[in-house]
Amino acid sequence: MVEGSELGMRIGDLAKQAGVNIQTVRFYERERVLRQPPRTSSGYRSYSDRDLRRLTLVKQCQHLGFTLKEIREFAALHDSLQSASPGDPKPLQGILQMAEQRLLLIDEKIEGLRTMRANLVDLIQEVRKPVGAECPGRKLGG
Repeated sequence: MVEGSELGMRIGDLAKQAGVNIQTVRFYERERVLRQPPRTSSGYRSYSDRDLRRLTLVKQCQHLGFTLKEIREFAALHDSLQSASPGDPKPLQGILQMAEQRLLLIDEKIEGLRTMRANLVDLIQEVRKPVGAECPGRKLGG
């Protein structure tokens, strides 16, 4: 347990500084994306700046489209960067590989969206054609 003199941030302070709600912090703890924090003698969770940095990293990863499982992996790689021996390329290679895979998925989604858009444009053009029009290129109201 953390004594009162060593009290870090409470959950509300952490959530506010990270721009999330308290339930989000608790959810990340349950999902093991955030560590279970130590508690004060009064039972309050006590968070550190390290926890705030982790929560910020989690949010950044989410904005990049990573799943919670991937975020756990990404965070583990990020942690290993801190403890890796200088010149050890494995953590950075792992992060790079995850980022490249996410980029490929995003590119696939973009291509799918472009196809959907083109199909919708075609549909709209078909629907706007006047019924029984002699000239298929004729505009409505003209």
